[in-house]
Amino acid sequence: MSDNKILTVGRTNGAYGVRGWVRVVPFEEPEILAATKRWFLTDIRGNTKTLEVEELKVHGQMLIARITGVLNKEDADALRGRIGVLREDFPEAGEGEVWAADVIGLPVVNQQGVELGRVTEIGTNTVQDIFKVEGGPKVNGKDAVYLIPDVEQYVLEVDLDEGVVRVDWDPSWI
Repeated sequence: MSDNKILTVGRTNGAYGVRGWVRVVPFEEPEILAATKRWFLTDIRGNTKTLEVEELKVHGQMLIARITGVLNKEDADALRGRIGVLREDFPEAGEGEVWAADVIGLPVVNQQGVELGRVTEIGTNTVQDIFKVEGGPKVNGKDAVYLIPDVEQYVLEVDLDEGVVRVDWDPSWI
């Protein structure tokens, strides 16, 4: 994996207050966002711009950030999109662990070889992480969205070398 690749690690969630602070929902542990002062914001149209982080604080289960040049609520509200950082700026993951950003975008394949889609987001239900999988074949004529708990029973392997997540999951479990 290229160390200069930009990986998605969170998203903005509007303004916090009226003085330009931005709410940030991390997809990872906050230390990734805290490890760098340079973030890349990609909006819904795919446009990316560089943000310089002046200050970052934990606020409940989210973060709030002061961004250079963002002085008021309107400026902060205009920063909508996904936040990425350079992979080379990540701290080391723990033994036997991977960063969610390394998993987001990987194809998810079940034991029968059916590609269910790709991991688009990793959330939590306070007990375990949940892989959100989208973009696979339709089920009963509808776009399938799978919420797969990251537990041994369902997630059999996350293979970063091959770039695939292997699961024990039936396509009808939507």
